[in-house]
Amino acid sequence: MELYMLFIMIIATNLITLFFILSLLLPFTFRRRKIQKIQFLDLDRSTKVLGAWDFFYSILKMENVSKAFHYTEILFLVVDGLFVLIGIYVVNHGGAKLSEVSIDLKDTMLLLFIEPIILWLITLFLFLFAMYMKKKENKRITEMLNNLENIKHLKFAKEDFLRSDRILATGVVSMSDIKLGDRYLFSVYPAYIIPYIYIQKMGVERFYRRGGSIYYLDIILKRSFQNIKIYFAKKDVAEKVREFILERNKDLSKREY
Repeated sequence: MELYMLFIMIIATNLITLFFILSLLLPFTFRRRKIQKIQFLDLDRSTKVLGAWDFFYSILKMENVSKAFHYTEILFLVVDGLFVLIGIYVVNHGGAKLSEVSIDLKDTMLLLFIEPIILWLITLFLFLFAMYMKKKENKRITEMLNNLENIKHLKFAKEDFLRSDRILATGVVSMSDIKLGDRYLFSVYPAYIIPYIYIQKMGVERFYRRGGSIYYLDIILKRSFQNIKIYFAKKDVAEKVREFILERNKDLSKREY
């Protein structure tokens, strides 16, 4: 009886740990599918006919890419919380069913709940942090769209987004692929709409990190001198994007002239 109960508790805590790992990894798959649907214009007709500001906000707002994370985090908080509460109650107040379990074994079983409790606290922190970041990012997206609207670019950006089919994989798991229009660079996550003509300086830099290094396109805009970094797994892909934008800027300058 004692070994059987201990065996059940060990399996249960391992399953909770596995569930925690899946709750972090699976949403990436759903997020990628959502981003691909946006990039390939698999959108509702009602979304496509929205005005430029509403159109971009509806596809770029953080809810689109964070919803799966929020749902899995909430589900884990509920399941893990119930597991801890019910498990501790059963171990301490199981009555006759656990009468054969020694005091030492009960203490051992209770120690097994430390890991699920820690995972619950970590998930709660991640959930609260994600909600904060969602609010902060949505505010940044609103400001970006307002700035583009003020300089009369948003309408043309929407036309460029709907017309373009140049989608280039960055190779970085935490970022979405980018879409290269004739006049604008688009990224769904993180959300960027960058007019080529407002790029003041652009270069490919290397970023060192544990386990290797990645590259990023370092972009400084003329109007706000804002520094934007778009990360790539391979240098040649970043260089390809840089060369494409420079070529497009030359063509745009000739047309204006």
